[in-house]
Amino acid sequence: MNTAAYTEASPTFRTIFNFLRLWQIPGLILFAAGLAFSISLLNWAIFAFVLLPLIVKAELTRRPPLYHTSLDWPFLALYASMIISSATAYLVGGVEFGNRSFFWTLTYAAPLIYYTVAFGLPGHRRWVPGAMAWAFFLAAAANSAYAVFQFARAVAEGADVFTVRPGGRLFYMTYGGVMMLAITVALAAFLRGNLSARGRVGLATLLTIMLAGLAASLVRSAWVGLAASVFVIAVVADRRLLWAFPAVLVLAVLIAPRPIIKRAESIINVASERAAGEAEGPPEFRVDIWRTTLRIARDYPLTGIGVHNTLRLYDSYKDKTSVESLVPHAHNNYIQLVVERGVVGLAAFSFFVFALLKLFVRGYRRARSPTVRVLGLAGIGATVGFLVEGFFEYTFGDYEIMAILYALAGALVAASRAEEGRTAAAQAL
Repeated sequence: MNTAAYTEASPTFRTIFNFLRLWQIPGLILFAAGLAFSISLLNWAIFAFVLLPLIVKAELTRRPPLYHTSLDWPFLALYASMIISSATAYLVGGVEFGNRSFFWTLTYAAPLIYYTVAFGLPGHRRWVPGAMAWAFFLAAAANSAYAVFQFARAVAEGADVFTVRPGGRLFYMTYGGVMMLAITVALAAFLRGNLSARGRVGLATLLTIMLAGLAASLVRSAWVGLAASVFVIAVVADRRLLWAFPAVLVLAVLIAPRPIIKRAESIINVASERAAGEAEGPPEFRVDIWRTTLRIARDYPLTGIGVHNTLRLYDSYKDKTSVESLVPHAHNNYIQLVVERGVVGLAAFSFFVFALLKLFVRGYRRARSPTVRVLGLAGIGATVGFLVEGFFEYTFGDYEIMAILYALAGALVAASRAEEGRTAAAQAL
């Protein structure tokens, strides 16, 4: 709503409009906290506090806050690949496969987070993004502290450390991916944010807690993803930071508890104990799953078997040495995309990732404000970490992980538009 129209509006209209604007602020802050703490809080905050007022304001003003973004076509391609896969799923498994795939396609609402943040954040005061960031970091640290407590309590009670799976308020695999992204964003803010000395000390403290929580979770794929994201951030932000990698690695080995060291060593050679007696030796369970899932994909290479249908076919494709059963996904983004949506879906995903990286890189390079610079750098690192972790987990199918990526992208779009508006206004003067 432009200034002239707002000034000419009736007092009642202006009161309603201002109330809706104020209603969104706690929603945005609670949403940021929910990203790292609770999926329920995340959904209630973004849809009830931000999206609903956005729709009401659009109806009142008769001017929907819509504008073209660089992710419109990539999102459309992703949905199109799901629709095509769902349509052909009827040929794979009949009505059951087709209906299930269409159901998951129609209920996939994660991209709404991107658009709600991109359209809902503009128009708010400049302190709101900062408040959202601190809410996100505090919630991530609180969840990490809880995960460390869970781990310590279980070990103190005599539990086998390899059976402890602390995740705070989240499922432990999801928690690992979420913390990987949270640490990446916090590191970007520490390196490129306009922070006071007190702010740097506070953020460093929260980062330490997050790292402890991620270590306690024993989620190896998240460790690998974090290493990749930190490496990329160091290359982009300041290559001198690369010299710290060997020292950090040595320090981590020296001070990390033995269970964590053993878990890290198991990345090289992890076997399923259930197959210890097999004549051909125990297969690593992910390799076992990848091999079976690729057999399914080989029979349906073009459009796949439909969304969330892997479970129904898995057991009929596994071999005699396989020890896994009733597997819902491939623990790998790229294999899962091929088996569910075929090469069509993998192509759409590649288009989306390219556009996402381009958005973050362009934002970082063209940034004129610390907010845009931090969001761009964080997005670059988060996307790379997501892609690397995706070799070992189906992170693309994890709502909480994708919500953070979409929120980062939406916030960058909103902040970039605000930055361009301020630049244009300054030039006009």
